[in-house]
Amino acid sequence: MGKKRSVTLLLVMSALLSGGAGCADLGGLAIAGKASTLGLGGELAAGITDNVNARVGMNMLGFDVEEEIDDVEYDIGLDFSSFSALVDWHVFDGSFRITGGVVSMNHELDLEGTGPAAETVEIGDGTYTWATVGTLSGSVEVDDLAPYVGIGWGDLLSAKKNWGFYCDFGVVFTGSPDVKLTNIGGTGAPGLPADLAKERDDIKDELEAFEFYPVISLGLFFQF
Repeated sequence: MGKKRSVTLLLVMSALLSGGAGCADLGGLAIAGKASTLGLGGELAAGITDNVNARVGMNMLGFDVEEEIDDVEYDIGLDFSSFSALVDWHVFDGSFRITGGVVSMNHELDLEGTGPAAETVEIGDGTYTWATVGTLSGSVEVDDLAPYVGIGWGDLLSAKKNWGFYCDFGVVFTGSPDVKLTNIGGTGAPGLPADLAKERDDIKDELEAFEFYPVISLGLFFQF
């Protein structure tokens, strides 16, 4: 995460929590664990007004998977981490809420693709054998402080109960991913560098939909 984004998020978190710290009589504090499309994580919530709460949290996720991207089969190593600062507005003083805030995302996919030497693969506008290409190696990165909007159910600071479940449905408006792609080894070919650049652009185009990153989460909270 860039220094500017880190400072910005720290200031937002500090403002939200300091605002809630002076309103403990409105519901105190709550902690929560959750699973979401951002990964596994936890949150701390504090009351700001009678129907507005603030939340700060972090999420992490990592695993390996095989996936086809632009007709090439890749082994993908996924490493997600994010921090969030959110405000919940309980519109009708009940469980339903509208949420807005910011999410600092540091998401990275490591790509590796290869195959039998005589097998052909389409890269960009060309067709090559894996003996020519060697190994395709690349990465896809999203490193951005992005706005979040969504809806949800569950009041983490309800006066009616000390624990319960909550859920969120929303979107993080991230920027375009940074895509890198090169080949390692192989005999090479005159048109391969240009086709690698075309392949990189094609991967980026396929991932444009993730500029609107969907967030679905389910959590368990405890109020104290």
